Amino acid sequence: MADGSDRYVLSPAATWSRDGDELRVFSDEVLLVRRCPEAMFAWLEAVSDEPLGLPVPRGGNTDAIVRTLLRLRLVVAPFDRSWQSSAWRNQVEYFAALGLDAGAAQERLRAAHVTVLGVGGVGGAVLAELVGAGVGGLTLVDGDRVALENLNRQYLYRRCDVGRVKVDVAREWVRERLPETEPIAAMETITTSEALVPYLREGGFLVVAADRPASLPEVCAQACLERGVSMITGGCGLRVGSSGPLIRPADVPVFLASLQEAKAVTGTAVTPMTASFGPVNTLVGATMGRDLIFGILGVSAGTTSHRVELLGTALTRECGR
Repeated sequence: MADGSDRYVLSPAATWSRDGDELRVFSDEVLLVRRCPEAMFAWLEAVSDEPLGLPVPRGGNTDAIVRTLLRLRLVVAPFDRSWQSSAWRNQVEYFAALGLDAGAAQERLRAAHVTVLGVGGVGGAVLAELVGAGVGGLTLVDGDRVALENLNRQYLYRRCDVGRVKVDVAREWVRERLPETEPIAAMETITTSEALVPYLREGGFLVVAADRPASLPEVCAQACLERGVSMITGGCGLRVGSSGPLIRPADVPVFLASLQEAKAVTGTAVTPMTASFGPVNTLVGATMGRDLIFGILGVSAGTTSHRVELLGTALTRECGR
């Protein structure tokens, strides 16, 4: 229990209502407090208009209520409000509701550098999440041009972009949304770790969203090991997609060993699947984007790896591979 000098605010993810002497606090679940002390109602009313927070009420029956509110993160420490007039206002509030140092988290995203290898259906969806989150450093690598058959799932591109270099169009898309950043664009098909290394920044992150050559995961892992870069991979099948896990440099040798073991058992397809469906690419890409953003912030996404079920009435994740 915090001492009385600590100040708190209602979580940005919570709201509350009063019915007589009953208090309900709404978030992912509903907390019902019967015979709530008047002091608790008065504090909630006052703190709604005080961004710097107020000391929580003490004594009587309030202590147990406050402990519950803190445990469920329905009240949190005051957070950085300097982002209130920015595009990331709601995201900073989301981070605060998670219990993070919200302003520092947003600054960490702004300072991060991510290389996106492949800006197609999956990579484009990851890129959209990174731009929306305010990641400040981006390098885009892809050797293709926009084709008409891309447009069912690659939403960065328009019909008028057909024939243009993908990374050029993607860079323009990023600049429109993050004018304060200057993304690097490279039209190149990566086949060796030596070719990839110049596009990685030490301590940064790599999104592997290209699907050829078949050896690309190993190529990328070797480059990340050399540069001290964390990487995340993903891809789409017909019924099951894969997302993650985020692999830190120290875990790359284990990842390489697991790839070799899997190949020994199942073999490796030489060419990628040609069938595609837009929502599937977006679902996998958004999942990768979430896990990568949380990884940049040091927040656990809840699993170390998962499959994404692409058919059925619900999205399910299975731990392990």
